[in-house]
Amino acid sequence: MPDQTSSQSSDNASQEEEGSPEDDGFRDERGQEPRAGQSGELAPPPLSSEDSQIGKDRSDTGDSPDTKDGPAGGSENASGSGAETGALEDPQRLRELQESLGRLEDFASQARAENTTRAYAADLEDFRHWCKKYEREWLPAEPKTIGLYLGARADELSLATLERRLAAIASLHKEEGYESPASVADGPLRKIWKGIIREKTRQQDGAPPLMVEDLRSILEHLPRYSSSDEGPAGELTLTALRDRALLLVGWTGALRRSELVALTTADVEFVEGKGVNVYVRQSKADQEGKGLVKGLPYGSKKETCPVTALRQWLQAAERNVEGSFEGDIFRRFYRGESVGESAMTGQYVSTVLKRHAESAGLGPDKYSAHSLRAGFITQAIRAGKPERRVKEHSGHASWETFNQYVEEAGTFQDNPAEGIGL
Repeated sequence: MPDQTSSQSSDNASQEEEGSPEDDGFRDERGQEPRAGQSGELAPPPLSSEDSQIGKDRSDTGDSPDTKDGPAGGSENASGSGAETGALEDPQRLRELQESLGRLEDFASQARAENTTRAYAADLEDFRHWCKKYEREWLPAEPKTIGLYLGARADELSLATLERRLAAIASLHKEEGYESPASVADGPLRKIWKGIIREKTRQQDGAPPLMVEDLRSILEHLPRYSSSDEGPAGELTLTALRDRALLLVGWTGALRRSELVALTTADVEFVEGKGVNVYVRQSKADQEGKGLVKGLPYGSKKETCPVTALRQWLQAAERNVEGSFEGDIFRRFYRGESVGESAMTGQYVSTVLKRHAESAGLGPDKYSAHSLRAGFITQAIRAGKPERRVKEHSGHASWETFNQYVEEAGTFQDNPAEGIGL
């Protein structure tokens, strides 16, 4: 297992350690407590406002279209109201209404229970398949396994869905006589859950786009070997080669962080004289798994070319692993720049960006992995690229979401407040 160390900025990335998966992306926590209802135990939802009206008689409330204003209408209303009041004051009638209300509320509760059961079954099936894929014990599961699973699913699922999955896992373990490994109120998952909440909240607030000038600055400040290091002096470290490819491919491909870390060597195809085709097998907007091919062209400069950066990282990685470098492209590192066998987590993409943004003096706290995707879209729109093509490249399913980027990108284009004498 890799050593668990903090992701601080360092002049020599050869000492980088990414730690265990459950720590990735959660090392700069601010002590934020989970919100109410996020304790890991899922309470049954209350009756909706609509359900709360079950059994109430609305037929004689004076809302009939035949009711007229004025004395006559008022007399009819009063008469109907009195009859209803008399019926409700009858003890036998009251008992009948209460029994009917109780039965209807039982039916509503049963429907909710059936929906919850179906959702829990789907949640547990996903958890079981994930554990099987990564050779983890799923029943009983360890808290560490739950942490790894949360990290793998945090990018694509909402907080509410993640919370329900924790509740499903906890419920199954209790039914089978095991202690729940899914509590986020305390224990080893507490820090991970707080980090997910913080990251999700930041995404909702909207991380700022990383514009091309700032991306260039980050790349210029990537760490290089010194004369005292084992690598060639003045050249980018092995970690820096990986991170440069990660940032450039993520930015140019407008990739979500889950798409970025899921890339394998089988998903890329270099096209002579053109660039590289990147195959995104499945994404948040592609629930049917049809896939999407994104073409990344050569850049105008070697230092900022995504094709060159990716090729150089793959070649360097090939030289630093036993056998051929196949499978996950953007892998975690162990101590001494030892290339691991598994991909980094989606949360760690934010850690990489923050670390290098800090080295470039850009202020790391405001950026997240989403800044790469948002930066490309914003830059492309401002450069006058056709919106339809940008949307196709980014893989947005709806114009409504995509247009938010367009509106933000164009706030200072043809601005009516400019050049009017102020």
